[in-house]
Amino acid sequence: MEITFINNFVSTRSGFRHETLLSIDTTIVRKSVARYLNRTWESYAYQSVMKQACDEEIAFEIERLKAEYKEQTGKKRVSKTMVFTNEKIEALTKKRSEL
Repeated sequence: MEITFINNFVSTRSGFRHETLLSIDTTIVRKSVARYLNRTWESYAYQSVMKQACDEEIAFEIERLKAEYKEQTGKKRVSKTMVFTNEKIEALTKKRSEL
């Protein structure tokens, strides 16, 4: 599973923004934007917005897995202690920790 980011800098009237597209196996799955009014304190450019894209996609995938589990089992609720994971979530978690 290949995870890549396409980053873009956009100047705005009152500051700037960083945009990133999260791509998994050449398919764009998530767009995230971080807006700044002045300078940024990121360790390197686009770090915050790339982490945000990973977090959003992980949350989306977990919700998808929960809905799939509920549909398959006919349950309406899921225990808070249940852990939902798959190859995509593990790959995104690893990529996020590398940022």
